[in-house]
Amino acid sequence: MHHRLRKLKTFDEVVEELGGLSAVGLLCDDQDVAAVCNWKRRRSRFPTKFYKIMIAELRARGASAPDNLWGFVEKKKSRANAA
Repeated sequence: MHHRLRKLKTFDEVVEELGGLSAVGLLCDDQDVAAVCNWKRRRSRFPTKFYKIMIAELRARGASAPDNLWGFVEKKKSRANAA
């Protein structure tokens, strides 16, 4: 049976889902709260090195988040040129 993942959209939603600033810090190689706050203040995204562990934890909680919250970008769709 497949359950649909709740789609989180923002840095703050991910932090809240994972249990707050302290919990995110512990999950991410025991970072302190100040470090997690700096991620948001400086870039509003999480360091890419924590992507896999954070995504796995979000999925375990029934949630997902866009890859761009970790700095990943998607290739833009190109428009077909009418020739």
